[in-house]
Amino acid sequence: MFSEPILPLDDFAPPEPREVRVDGVEKPVAAVLLNTFAPALSHPLDFLIPAKLDAVAVPGVLVKVKVGAKRYTGVIVERKDSTDWQKPLREIERTLGDLPLLDIPTLELLENVSLYYGTGPSALLRYALPERRVKVEQDFSTAPSELDPIPVTVPPPEQTTWARYAGGVEFFSDLCQGRHPRAVVSALPLGNNSHFQPSSRFQPIAELVSAAWSNGEQSLIVMPTVEQADEAYLYLRDYFADSDQVVLYTSEIPTAASYETFLRSRFGTAAVVVGTRGAVFLPLARPGLFFLWDDLAWSLSSDMFPNFSARQVLLMRSQLCGIALVLAHYSVNAGDLQLVTRHFARGLAPNREVLRQCTGRFEFLSEDAQLAEGMTGAMLLPNAALRLVRRGLQSGPVLLLIPPDGAFSVVSCANCGANAVCEVCAGPLTFEGSRLVCTRCGNVPAHYACLRCASTKLRGRHLQSRTVIDDIGRAFSGVPVLVSRPGKGRIGLVDGASRLVIAYPGGEPFATGGYEAAVILRAHMWANRTALWTAQELMRQFLAAGSLVKPEGRILVTNRIDSRLEQALVRWDPWSFAAHDLREREAGHFAPAWRTALLQGSSLSEVLAFLRQDFPEIMVFGPVPARDNPALSTAFVSVSLRDSQEFGRALRAVELQNARERKSGSSGLRIVVDPPDPAGQIG
Repeated sequence: MFSEPILPLDDFAPPEPREVRVDGVEKPVAAVLLNTFAPALSHPLDFLIPAKLDAVAVPGVLVKVKVGAKRYTGVIVERKDSTDWQKPLREIERTLGDLPLLDIPTLELLENVSLYYGTGPSALLRYALPERRVKVEQDFSTAPSELDPIPVTVPPPEQTTWARYAGGVEFFSDLCQGRHPRAVVSALPLGNNSHFQPSSRFQPIAELVSAAWSNGEQSLIVMPTVEQADEAYLYLRDYFADSDQVVLYTSEIPTAASYETFLRSRFGTAAVVVGTRGAVFLPLARPGLFFLWDDLAWSLSSDMFPNFSARQVLLMRSQLCGIALVLAHYSVNAGDLQLVTRHFARGLAPNREVLRQCTGRFEFLSEDAQLAEGMTGAMLLPNAALRLVRRGLQSGPVLLLIPPDGAFSVVSCANCGANAVCEVCAGPLTFEGSRLVCTRCGNVPAHYACLRCASTKLRGRHLQSRTVIDDIGRAFSGVPVLVSRPGKGRIGLVDGASRLVIAYPGGEPFATGGYEAAVILRAHMWANRTALWTAQELMRQFLAAGSLVKPEGRILVTNRIDSRLEQALVRWDPWSFAAHDLREREAGHFAPAWRTALLQGSSLSEVLAFLRQDFPEIMVFGPVPARDNPALSTAFVSVSLRDSQEFGRALRAVELQNARERKSGSSGLRIVVDPPDPAGQIG
């Protein structure tokens, strides 16, 4: 990469923009953003607007254009009367319909988000434009209209569920008065009485939506999974008296219905849009509220380039348009806390008295208790867990949470079991043959000593989560057992009958009235993972499971984990642990405290030299051989947040040059911005 020499251009001045005129056409140049993956065409290109298309070629309209020998679909970004292109401009061939499908704020959002991820806006256009349906478009009316009047009465702030949060009444009042506050919410669990219905967990969302709707503004509700979006949609439809102003936008609804929802949100005839990750780019005519649940769920981050996250898109969109934003979950992560400390959003936490009334109690088996039990203390279900489960089954359902299936290779101290970490960057160490190597920065420790006990003996462990359902079933013969997995294997709801519910993380069913107790098995298999996100993922998963238990219930964790994490769970205080996590990320140069990127390619030396030239204070870990392909190299880089925009432009330049190199036959470069795990490399 960057193999071609760059000539000095000190005395070279780029040509001035030239004026373009077409008889009878004002501003005859259209900047068109093409719907293509090609990096060289990732920015708007100029085309000529013929007189016959003058009336319909407005910003946001889809058009057909020809570049080289190929025809592309694109969207007009703006009209102007000059161009930087010195050759004759090609004309727009035709328009695809008369409706401006994208508005100016959405086009600006595509530019801002693409710059953050170091690419061009065309890479995101496919997410903003659904598959077009001409019949739906022809039947759709764009006559100016206001939202239908809200079918329910907006409750006073003191009578809403938000009154249970410190600062919640003021937040809800501001929203009712037409202001657009932003908040990070550590949500309360589902309820505190046996008559509680799991669907009422959407009541706080309905109250926020009603405040925005009463002001004539639209709300966008984003959930992590299709199942949760469906549940929220049905609840809100029922809450607002089956109003057709509440619509659904997910990948599993028919294409025609999806396109109709898109048009209704774009032209302001839908008051509430409930969707999944793909809905974050939906254009809204009258946006008033963005709500995101469980912002660090894996499903809310795209697994395709440019690997955008719904959280980051909504943050940018809220700031760009000045719209209210709520990020809510039972847990709070370092990025959420950073928003509060930088005064971008308010932090809403439950009042401590209310919190203790609505939450179960986390308990951990101490080492002394396990030793006192003898051999049974190390079993899958220690005696303390057996007693808790049997006592709970006398009254209702009990939840057992087990680790996800999979294997994790870990190098740890042979004496105390602590994971082996690099003394340079604190990254996880691994064995390459008989040599110990850091997977993050490539450091090779000559003499390793455990940071906890100073032992020099190491061992490699292969942590395998095997199916334990049969073992649990034999321990409770005669008791009904249900198994719930994330996705299609998830059970949505169980009744209050006595039964065992075995669940994998993310697949926990809701129980009418709540679970009598919960047991989290093999927690050490989660805690021993070497990923950067391990601790925050444990907090997220454990609090989510604990939120399903009755307030008087107990959540027993059968294995010890990090003491700070244990104390935060016992106090049900994710804020304090997020503060600790944020401090560690600031010290380690990791996101969200720094702007980071993971690079993978056949040769990174020239790319890293280019970045070092633009950012003298850049932190570089690596390059190291890629785990899945030793012929490739991987490097992790981080820069200060104040250099965020310049960093995005530099990555854009790298991507464009990489596209040119691929045409000449060299291998490509892959870039992941703000990777969740710097040492995880790129799979």
